[in-house]
Amino acid sequence: MVDRSPDDDLRVGNPERERAVALLNDAFSAGYLEIPEFEERSGLVYTAKTRRELRAVLHDLPNGALLFGDPPAHVASPPAPPQEPLQLDAEWKEIRRKGSWDVPPAIHATASVGTIDLDFSGARFAGPSTVLQLQVSVSTVKLRLGPDQEIRYRDLHLSGWSKVKDKAGQPDRPGGPVIEVTGSASGTSAVIIRRTRRPADRWT
Repeated sequence: MVDRSPDDDLRVGNPERERAVALLNDAFSAGYLEIPEFEERSGLVYTAKTRRELRAVLHDLPNGALLFGDPPAHVASPPAPPQEPLQLDAEWKEIRRKGSWDVPPAIHATASVGTIDLDFSGARFAGPSTVLQLQVSVSTVKLRLGPDQEIRYRDLHLSGWSKVKDKAGQPDRPGGPVIEVTGSASGTSAVIIRRTRRPADRWT
């Protein structure tokens, strides 16, 4: 028995009949119909006056659902490729980011006798957090935070005379982006953290 559809009583014309015959031809070529069945069904196509009658001709064929161009199933868009980490190399030089710059989910920063100066206070974060992976030796890393940004550095490994100078304190308000500092600092490296609260704020 053919299930009823809301448009069963709509009348059909030559375009629909020609479409049905083309589908019968496909089914015949694929071996789903014998010659007598194909001839009988083709005759029924040309006498059909409604969609219900036309559907009945193809109801048990694999391609019958294509008769009235049923909308294709929704195809989800492929996921966006992961964003590449930002690579910063301060080998015997200073690398600086400030103002309105884009912060990706990950930053890889290396330095040897250099300075990395990152001001996050006016930056645009791609997500709720970013991972700043350091690989620095005998260098200085300066990090400036905005009022609502949080920084964590418990996974940063320090060796030699390296140290963290955290002058930022807690965020003024919760819910801002989180900066996770990981990796290692060796030799006499210093990681200095400040928070921007007023225009007159300066590095010390």
